[in-house]
Order: sequence, then structure tokens, then C-alpha cells
Amino acid sequence: MTTTDTIAALALGVAIVAAVAAVGSWKAARNSNGAAQTLSRIEQQRLHTDLTPIFRCAIVANEARSTAMLRVHLEGPPGLLSHDAIEITVSIRNDNPHRGNGPQLAGTATPEQVRAHIWGPWKFSADGRDDTGRTVAPQQLTVGEWTRYGLTPTAPPTWSTSSTQDWLRDYANEPVRLSITARSKGSEWTVPLEVPVTIETDS
Repeated sequence: MTTTDTIAALALGVAIVAAVAAVGSWKAARNSNGAAQTLSRIEQQRLHTDLTPIFRCAIVANEARSTAMLRVHLEGPPGLLSHDAIEITVSIRNDNPHRGNGPQLAGTATPEQVRAHIWGPWKFSADGRDDTGRTVAPQQLTVGEWTRYGLTPTAPPTWSTSSTQDWLRDYANEPVRLSITARSKGSEWTVPLEVPVTIETDS
């Protein structure tokens, strides 16, 4: 082997070692970048969870149970103070999340009709409600502040054989199942709640 051949062989060896090192370095950088992204995602999820809004709700109905008032108070957490106003949308959930999921019998209501009906004691009567009274228009709240919504009794669905009196009696002592969606600075939270109803009596 000539000197030139030896030098060429050595150069090739150095090039191979450098290439292997470069590949190893690239893999290490990729793994490091992946780990950093995972840690960042975990931290973002933790922060999102830590900022989940805390609501205190109360419902007071008049003695005749013909009207009621829902009060929603945004209690925290303190970290939301830096978010200024939080947009909230309040909705009423059905008494059973599986309503409408069963097989449809001939001549009965469709699953969509069943799910669309409010299966619970109260619906919204406040301004900005939707056609069914299930949801009200979004409002802005800051931590420590509250808002309120008017409620009115629900009625049995049009296809039901239950009377209004039977319907109201069946739901008389049931809580109102709420879902509050809060949005702020690109973040969104959905908070499920069950709120008992207090009956206002004349003292």
C-alpha cells in the first residue's frame, strides 16, 4: 500500500467516524428535543388543570315552584386573576347522559328528539336563552364576581303520557345538572355541577 493509499484510508476512516458521531449527535438532539416537547406539554396540561375555574352555585325557587333563580359565583382559582374577565356559557344537562342512546321503537320519539328535550326540573327563562331553554348566552365574569339567571319549570315532552303534575312531582327534589364552559386567553374548561334547589318560604 502506498503512502497515498494509506492517507486515503485514514481519511475515509476519519470520515466514517465523523459521520457516525454526527448521526449519534443528531439522534441525541432529536431525543432531547422530544423530551423537551413532552415536558412542555405536561407543564401546559398541569397549568391548564391548575387554572380550572371554581364555581359556587345556588338555586332558590319560590314557594309555589313557579320560578327560580340560579346564582353563579366565580370563586377562583387565584391564578385566574391575571386573566381579567372569563367568558362563561351555562347549560343544563339531562338527568341521564345515556338518554336517547337506546334503540328506537316504531312510533316513538327519535334519539335526537329525546336528547334535545330537557330531562330535569328547570330550564332557563333568562334573556339570551336558546329556543329550548337549555343554554343561555355567554357572559363575562371576573374572579370574585357573580351573575344570575332566571329559571322556569320544565314540562314533559309532547310524546309523553305523563301529566305535568306527575312530571313536576317526579323532579321535585332533583338537583339541576349544569355544565359551565369557561374560556379565556385561548384556554377552555368545562365544569360539570349538580346544584340542589332551595325553596324560599315566607318567614
